[in-house]
Amino acid sequence: MQQDKYLFNKRIKFLSVLFGLFLVILISRLFWLQIYKNDFYDQRSEINSTRIEPLKPLRGIIYDRNKNVLAENRLAHSLVINIENKNREEIQEIVSNLKKTINLSELDIEFFKKLMNQKKFLKELPIKANLTLNDLSTFVGQKYLHPNVELKEDFIRYYPESLYTSHLIGYINRISAADLKNIKENPELEDKYFGLTHIGKQGVEKSYEDILKGRSGFKKIRVDSRNSFVRDVEVKASTPGTNIDLTIDIILQKKAFELLKKYKGAIILTNVESNEILAYQSLPSFDPNLFVNGISHVNWNELLHDPTKPLLDRVIGATYPPGSTIKPFIALSGLENKIINKTSAINDPGFYTLPKTKKVFRDWKKEGHGRVDLITAIAESCDVYFYDLGFNLGIRNIANTLEQFNFGSITNIPLPSEKSGILPSPEWKQKYKKKKWYSYETINTSIGQGDFLVTPLQLVNALNTLLNNRQLPKPKITLNDDDKLLDSVTEQVGSSENINLIKQGMIEVTQENGTFRSISSKNPNKLAGKTGTAQVFSLKNQDYNEDLIEDDLKDHSLFIGFAPYDKPIISIAVVIENGGHGSTAAAPVAKELVDFYFKYSNE
Repeated sequence: MQQDKYLFNKRIKFLSVLFGLFLVILISRLFWLQIYKNDFYDQRSEINSTRIEPLKPLRGIIYDRNKNVLAENRLAHSLVINIENKNREEIQEIVSNLKKTINLSELDIEFFKKLMNQKKFLKELPIKANLTLNDLSTFVGQKYLHPNVELKEDFIRYYPESLYTSHLIGYINRISAADLKNIKENPELEDKYFGLTHIGKQGVEKSYEDILKGRSGFKKIRVDSRNSFVRDVEVKASTPGTNIDLTIDIILQKKAFELLKKYKGAIILTNVESNEILAYQSLPSFDPNLFVNGISHVNWNELLHDPTKPLLDRVIGATYPPGSTIKPFIALSGLENKIINKTSAINDPGFYTLPKTKKVFRDWKKEGHGRVDLITAIAESCDVYFYDLGFNLGIRNIANTLEQFNFGSITNIPLPSEKSGILPSPEWKQKYKKKKWYSYETINTSIGQGDFLVTPLQLVNALNTLLNNRQLPKPKITLNDDDKLLDSVTEQVGSSENINLIKQGMIEVTQENGTFRSISSKNPNKLAGKTGTAQVFSLKNQDYNEDLIEDDLKDHSLFIGFAPYDKPIISIAVVIENGGHGSTAAAPVAKELVDFYFKYSNE
């Protein structure tokens, strides 16, 4: 009996100690959770009960010089699917159910799957953008059937003058996996692109991306256990992008499009003094609106494999032999290097034999031009005169002069993908071809053939340099640019006397004996210039017969010009691919646009 009592008391003590120990552990744990870790769990609770939603900024509007809208933001409705904590089968079921309510195209589904693979970190993805009124009303009426699909209001980019401005304005597109990788590798960019879904891909949209895109704000909201909105906690407004005023005039842009629409080629019209671009046209064109929310494979392949290359910006991204449009600059080199003067003349029998060789170079005029001086050589585009001048100048003098006009270098126009062209020289040939230079190549260079390649922008930029008699800052495409640099460059590219001689030769081009003499009696706006015909392939001393040559092997047609010739206001460069002679294709197009400009300006 005594022993049983002893065992009972011992057990009681043991249980008491055990209970006390448990109580100490419980109190310690409660202290740990409630006191020591209070801040931590408060923070976790705050995270679980709040959500941060980005507030996207409105992208800056792009205008022409007269405030006509070229790129804007239009309100649109989109459907997004909440993919958080859902597997592929569940997401597929959501898509299938939604398809029963509204029309989902193959493109919609294809693009949704692409986003799902690329952006696994997102909680929701768009399944259909820019809903029609019919789709919108249908979905709103049956929203209860789709708890995981939300209706979102957003602004989408829209280009109202799409075909007329596609190469200059460019377009935006959704941020790709490659873009995202680049953004994530740069902490500064990651902050700048918080909440953004699109990025500039081409043209002005890409070059001015940093100021156009704006900066996202955010909205911190409180949610309940079912993740439903309770209230706003904090709101920081987004900062809209900066608007941009371009130098182009949409009226001139449309006229240039109309004049060029049956060709492949480029037109660029500028203000001579300011180097502002007034019209920037490349054809064929494309609709940039196709790219805004992702272009379909069908549309992309159609554009990519189109033999006319509508995606190619021919103003800055295509290069051509300058042909005879280079002759005024070669003539200036001859004058500046004192190889020729105003009265220097030769006799042109229709061909030129390279000294100390048997190589013969033919003039475009079989019978020759007879006695030819400098002014006549420019006006009639006498090849033999420039063969002889080029040989006597030598390639280094030619290259040194042409470098002053930015040939062989980009103009630094604020647009992506500008090509530098090729200004051939012994150094260039050795570097890129690992071969020596021959004198016949100097002859080819002197008439804008051989390896010599330029962009239409380089041609008009060089012409403006000649007319201003000084090197110019980069061509201007926005009115927002600072003009101070325009007056900072004073070094002349030639003597005033020599520049005036070259201009006189270009004036004679549109007179009775010039290559563009067809307008000599109907040139009210005093257009002067230089025609050019650039060979696409070598004839090897065979006669050129346009009727027997395939269209894509026909000569390119070129023209550079300015007006009025006594006090230049505007300058122009026109290149028409496979258009034939400069005087029959490019020059008439330039004349019509120049006449339209003055008529339009005086209204």
